[in-house]
Amino acid sequence: MTLLSCRTLALAGALLLALAGCQAPSDSRAGREQAQAAAAHAALVEIFVAGTQPEPGRSVLQVPDGVLYIERRPVLGREDLSEAAALQGEDGQAYLGLRFTEEGAARLAAVSRARVGSLLALVIDRELITAPEIAEPLDRGVLALAMPDAAMASELAARIRGAGPRDAPLGH
Repeated sequence: MTLLSCRTLALAGALLLALAGCQAPSDSRAGREQAQAAAAHAALVEIFVAGTQPEPGRSVLQVPDGVLYIERRPVLGREDLSEAAALQGEDGQAYLGLRFTEEGAARLAAVSRARVGSLLALVIDRELITAPEIAEPLDRGVLALAMPDAAMASELAARIRGAGPRDAPLGH
């Protein structure tokens, strides 16, 4: 598996930015209450560096087509996300789009720059969702992760937001 090209990430980033522009202002009382309620129901989101070869400090994880070796500490978490959305590429491929906060984007860029060739494992509620290869430094603050179908992308985005599929985004 490989992460998407810069062009695809740029497209995904533009889509996520467009989605963010549709948000209700988060400074209103109702907006704050909605964000608090969503956070209370949000999934545990962790992103780990992983690989296919054992290394010190990594745990073994059995997966359907072999074994992954995952670092014990996540490099990013839900607090590093500012948006999660289901996206569809021009080719019809479904994606889970993640946009990071400024701090999360900086950490993603640093980790990906140092770990090209490693895997970036997305774990939601302690379940491995995907682990694509880091093909290049990820310096745009967004990830677009291929999903088997649009329904799964929508369901995962909603779980990350702690909302129903059509409810408000994260709102940091």
